[in-house]
Amino acid sequence: MAAGAARPGTRAGSLAASLALALAAGCASVEPPPGGPEDRTPPRLASAWPESGTVGLGEVRELLFSFSEKVEPRPAERFLRLYPPVKIADTDWSGRRQARVRLAEPLPPDTVIVVEIVRGLPDAHRVPSVGARAFPLATADSLPAGEVAGVLARGGKPVGGAVVELLPVAGPADDSPRASALRRAESDSLGRYRLPWLPVPGGPWLLRAFEDADGDGRPGEREARRDAPDTLWLTPQSARLALPELALFAPDDPGTVAGQVDSTAPWTAPLLGWVERIAETDTGLVARPLARAPRGRQPVERGARVAWDKVGPGLVRLVLFTDLDGDSLPSLVARPPDTVRIWLEPHAWADSLLVLPGLETRFRAPVFPDTLTLWRGAPPESAATDLPVLR
Repeated sequence: MAAGAARPGTRAGSLAASLALALAAGCASVEPPPGGPEDRTPPRLASAWPESGTVGLGEVRELLFSFSEKVEPRPAERFLRLYPPVKIADTDWSGRRQARVRLAEPLPPDTVIVVEIVRGLPDAHRVPSVGARAFPLATADSLPAGEVAGVLARGGKPVGGAVVELLPVAGPADDSPRASALRRAESDSLGRYRLPWLPVPGGPWLLRAFEDADGDGRPGEREARRDAPDTLWLTPQSARLALPELALFAPDDPGTVAGQVDSTAPWTAPLLGWVERIAETDTGLVARPLARAPRGRQPVERGARVAWDKVGPGLVRLVLFTDLDGDSLPSLVARPPDTVRIWLEPHAWADSLLVLPGLETRFRAPVFPDTLTLWRGAPPESAATDLPVLR
């Protein structure tokens, strides 16, 4: 067996003793005798080598795991994750209780490696393990004390069994996450999660959370998710970071469009507006009169915050118009004594606003035209009204 020894004075202990403990730690099988009670006890990790919290490790090329009962002898890639990732060469099982995992390369030097046994490893009676088990190893001399913790919720209720990942950021000006997570944790029944053993100082990082109902460790198309809104840093002054509650949203949960229209808009008549979804075939807004109120139409007070709820998600367009004739609809109007030309009430819009599930998107107030737009389409069925006197 090719494995490194810990430096003198560390917690690694004797390689031979640790190996013996790991291989002997399997508990009695929970298999019932024929006709006995049904096995409902989930398997669990009983011991591991190197042991949790071991520091000062030398060249480690193998990991050993012992389980409380017989389990399905899967390849390590299906029940084991290492952070940072280390390529696995092969897996040997002994009696379906002990797994010897050979690494394609030694654990990286001067590094903290988090070992995770994922949930869902089934025993001989197909009872899956419950919850993930994670512990640290270090080829460095000590374990760092940094930690990020928080709570997940959905609809005001805690979310248990969700996955939280800490992702590196490529650089100070680049907030795109790389593919591999630095740390991973699961929330408990109260929605709480912890990501310990982080370097101090450390960052910038991004935090991503998602429900994992199927236990595959990946966000599904219908599973609620959320990225934390800010990049995270740890400093010597704030080595343990407690984040505010993070709400998860399903991919089809609607969001909000909000903002403010400047009180210096050129038209003094009332403003109204609505938000509409942009379809894949949309080629841009064509302002036109409408015979019925658009869905979600509401008044817009100049200089005050205005919001449209339950819109999106996806790309949407905010449409505003000045109600010169007071009918609360985008209309055609005439200006006496000109009885030939017809004009469209002033329109402005903010295009291609991206609404994320459950979140608020801020719009920048669009600019209204200073003059009326000549209507070049068919004339209205009824006569247009006179324009009100404008300031």
